[in-house]
Parts: sequence; structure tokens; C-alpha cells
Amino acid sequence: MHRPMVSVFLAVSLDGFIAGEGGDLSWLSPYASDPPEATGYAALMRETDAMVMGRNTYDAVLGFGPWPYEGKRVVVLTGRELRPRHGEERADVPLHALLRDLGKAGHRHVYLDGGAVVRDGLRAGLVDSLTLSRAPVVLGKGIALFDQDLPRATWRMHSTRSLPSGLVQTRYLANLAKTGDA
Repeated sequence: MHRPMVSVFLAVSLDGFIAGEGGDLSWLSPYASDPPEATGYAALMRETDAMVMGRNTYDAVLGFGPWPYEGKRVVVLTGRELRPRHGEERADVPLHALLRDLGKAGHRHVYLDGGAVVRDGLRAGLVDSLTLSRAPVVLGKGIALFDQDLPRATWRMHSTRSLPSGLVQTRYLANLAKTGDA
């Protein structure tokens, strides 16, 4: 069985941060006016049948209000104990093994969320679609999306557009041939 398609959909500051210091997401508030249908998020959620996220992201999502992933299989990659509130599952395995298992279980499209999980996916060449919504703000410090341990990879731009809130969204697709060192 082939692994499922893997998508990433994140907001990022001009200087490459997905969260401010201490995981602060308040800088995103001015850009929340774009409806999920307009951003492509609603379509992504219709297409995906499983979510894989890191523990910090999971904890943040629990604080947002109503559970946004009703009807989705949600797997939290963590070594810490997890007390599921909405049927989520805990996994403490490498991402590639989890994706293989999700494929064997019949899942066809997985949405990765959370800085460490996304970086693991990028590092291992497991991400097929990368949608970045750039906010016109410089944070200076925080949680960076990209780190220096990522291998070189060339992506193909699929689309780009401006959203009414001021976000500029670009969707990249992974090239079939990786350009990193062998």
C-alpha cells in the first residue's frame, strides 16, 4: 500500500515564524477575517481523512473553542500521556511509520500540522503539498517553520493569490526528483 498524500497548510510571518515567542498566535488575529472557503482550508478539510499533529499544536487547538476536526481521525504525535477528548489517538512512532500505517488503514490524504511534525515531514521528504499563507508582519522571534537541518529540496509553485485580509498564499507541490544530497 502506498502512503497517503500529505498536505501542510500554515500561516507564516514574513520572517518565517509560525508562532511568536511562547507559541503566541495573537499576531494572526488581523488575518482571521478570510473565510475558510476563500482560503482553501475548507476544501482541504473536505479532502483530508486524517490529521497528524504535534502535542503543542494539539494543546493549542484545544484552547480555540469547539473541536474543529469532527469526523476526522486525529493522531497526536507525542511521547507524553494523552487524555483524548474527541476520539483523538496518541502515537509515539516515527512519522514515516505512522503514515505507512495510515495508508494501510485506508487513509488517502493526511493533513500535517505543527512545527516539529511539519519539519519532520519536510526533512523526510514526505510532504506532497505545502500551502503557506504569508502574513505581512515581522515577528523577529518565535517558532520558525524552517530550520537549518532541513535538506535541500526544490518545490514547484502551483498557485499564488492575495487574500482580502492581506495574506499572500502560495501553494507548492513537491518535485518528484529530490534535489538534496544523496
